[in-house]
Amino acid sequence: MFPTKILLATNGLKESALAEAAAVELSEGTGSELHVVCVVRTAPEMPYPRMSMRERTEFLLDARKLNGLRVLDGRVNHLKELGGEVAASHYREGDPLKEILHLAEELGAGLIVTGGQKRSWFERAFGAGFSELLYRRSKSPVLVVNEQTSPRSTVSK
Repeated sequence: MFPTKILLATNGLKESALAEAAAVELSEGTGSELHVVCVVRTAPEMPYPRMSMRERTEFLLDARKLNGLRVLDGRVNHLKELGGEVAASHYREGDPLKEILHLAEELGAGLIVTGGQKRSWFERAFGAGFSELLYRRSKSPVLVVNEQTSPRSTVSK
């Protein structure tokens, strides 16, 4: 009945911190494995008019990748401080939506947990946000945690 594997998608932002606490509580309460993923968006290579612009862009992409590894390591340490036991951490590069969905299917995750922001009606009019797209396209259930929906306890005791 309970998911055997929970996949926490994190990026180190404020909304992710709430999702991390919920994921730890759910994994402990259900005895599920907790997997953590951080995806770094990599932009496709574009034609550059000057070689210096290409080198600068490659440098920024390398810095973004290094920062992604730091975020993942920091979030895993934070989860351990919260009392969670992380079965595995996963670093991916590419389109975050595709990478998270692919990893969830690969792991056989029974639940995906992510943070989300409350978007204004104006923003929603121009399309779905990341967490909504994840919810729509995932084969697994998705729990989106934000400040307004974050309960005091995820699992009843």
